[in-house]
Amino acid sequence: MMPDPFFDESLPILIRTLSAQAGTDFVEEGTALRDASGRLSFFSARRPASEEERVGLGEALRAALGPYARADRTLVFADEPGAGPILASPDRVPIKADGLFCQLLDRRIVGAGWLAAPAAVSTNPPRIAFATLKGGVGRSTALVVAAADLARRNRNVLLVDLDLEAPGLGDMILDAERMPEFGVLDFLVENGLRGVGDALLPSFIGASGLTVAGGGRVDVMPALGRRSIATPVNVLPKLSRAMIEDITEQGSVPVGEQVSTMIGRIADASTYDVVLIDSRAGLSELAAPAVIGLGATVLLFGTAQKQTVEGYRSLFSALQLLAQRDLALKRDADWRAALRPVYAKASMDFGVGQQFQDDFYDLYSENLYDEEHTGQADEDAFRFTRDDVSAPHWPLTIAFNQSFVDFDPLRIPGQLTQSFYEQTFRSFLDGLDAIIASPLNRID
Repeated sequence: MMPDPFFDESLPILIRTLSAQAGTDFVEEGTALRDASGRLSFFSARRPASEEERVGLGEALRAALGPYARADRTLVFADEPGAGPILASPDRVPIKADGLFCQLLDRRIVGAGWLAAPAAVSTNPPRIAFATLKGGVGRSTALVVAAADLARRNRNVLLVDLDLEAPGLGDMILDAERMPEFGVLDFLVENGLRGVGDALLPSFIGASGLTVAGGGRVDVMPALGRRSIATPVNVLPKLSRAMIEDITEQGSVPVGEQVSTMIGRIADASTYDVVLIDSRAGLSELAAPAVIGLGATVLLFGTAQKQTVEGYRSLFSALQLLAQRDLALKRDADWRAALRPVYAKASMDFGVGQQFQDDFYDLYSENLYDEEHTGQADEDAFRFTRDDVSAPHWPLTIAFNQSFVDFDPLRIPGQLTQSFYEQTFRSFLDGLDAIIASPLNRID
């Protein structure tokens, strides 16, 4: 008797079992449904050849999957109620296990944001999301330095703190007098209940001291406003409600769409050249909107450590499924070009930097770049060589500088003078300028 499978083995066992019993075409034409608990059922696009086939395949699947079989409907054929919507769902993702192909519809309570269709990079003003899997890599520091440098060169910048679970951007550059009454957390809660009218929008924005006289303006939409700071007991209750779908007469509105609309309304209320977004670190539900839901260029910060590469491997594997789904549905998957690594706290060791570049090329090549045997013409394929400095996998670089370990520009304003940050950040800032000026993010 075979031992019961674990989660990682369950879907491959389903595919292998049905392929052996009914053929690979049977599996490829149907859809595996994984419910919120992880149990599996399979929806066949065919009608059963006989009642014996219906019963036999169902029993074989239940025996193979054990606790991972959905007992009430382990195997559903096309002639049974409810099969049609599952088989036609646009949310299915193509997946391979042990070299065998299957469509998967993954129902999630937590992490559903990572299954949304990635937004195309077509926003004006352009949006740049600063993201990372682990904290402490200088993501927020780079964002603030970038805002200061852009303002110095006459650009108007909106900063948005989406790190709702660990807010800090507001406190980094807004003193108490400049802190707005409300923040992102309040917007998401109030908009779902009472709506946020246009007249209230200025109450979510604080004018930063980074604004340059005669130059650019830097405004901040912090995660928490004055009201939340004054009543911290309400922060966790509001956070639990900010991350749920809004229900409207037209249907439900996912969190990613809510955040994108929020940023659009705030940006449209003023004149900004670029929006810089501080994302939540990690792979939580809070990180998904910034990475795939805002139509932003996403800067993926990381250090040259194995844990960085392995962490991003999980993310890139998930993004590969979304890209495959887009291509299967004949949708544009150009959002892949908007993912850019940032080699943070870079050392002077050339070999370490080369390893970082190689690791990220392998991540892109294995997960996001088109394979050579797809039959696409070279000019249509999303594919780049390892040494192509213009390719998405080629990292922006920020050198390590001990002076930025205790970055606190409110208390030490000199940390945002050009002479202080120039040597450390100029390469990164030039790369950011090129991104903002690219055809996907052109400022009119």
